[in-house]
Amino acid sequence: MYSVLPSECINAKEILVHQSLLVANLVSLTDARWVWWNTITREAGVPEPRHKWVQCADSSTQDLLAHMSDICDFIDHMAFPDLSSLHSLPVERKHETNDERRGAASEAILIHCDLGKSRSPTIIIAYLMRKLNMQQADILHFVQSKQKIKPSTNFTRQLQVWEEVGFQVWEDEDRTVPKPAYKAFLEIRDVLLRKRGLTGNEPLAPQSL
Repeated sequence: MYSVLPSECINAKEILVHQSLLVANLVSLTDARWVWWNTITREAGVPEPRHKWVQCADSSTQDLLAHMSDICDFIDHMAFPDLSSLHSLPVERKHETNDERRGAASEAILIHCDLGKSRSPTIIIAYLMRKLNMQQADILHFVQSKQKIKPSTNFTRQLQVWEEVGFQVWEDEDRTVPKPAYKAFLEIRDVLLRKRGLTGNEPLAPQSL
């Protein structure tokens, strides 16, 4: 059985080698730390093909929509066939403890950022929206009932766009024509970038530290 786990403010290495939980796949949403995470995932036995790293910052101009489909596809592919049977939000059994929930899952996909408050919850919400064809508000409420999260204003708006475009931001397979809602988002983002003298293509941080 697979679990899709967000990160929290805990030691990442302890998560990866937790005795009752095998983190078999990893989605990293960070501005750098690529080498650091690669070292830990190798030690924990997570091979590079099972580790998807998206370089991104928790900023007012970061575009996560451009990556959402690929990340959701990665989760679906790595968790198949376990998540293929997921058709509704899981119902927590009464009196079930955290240890029991962790022990019930033999493998997991860890989705992490730096604090587990904004970037990683945004991706988890986006994935569940697409997987279950549900609205942002319902998924947000569900995830907030599990842990303290606070997606930024920018990412909250992107989740609204994600819902408006039907969980696919492009009109064409070549990804050259954005759907109207995504195009409008990109135009607003472009204005913000130009005000700051940026293009949006500036490196966030070195890929190796």
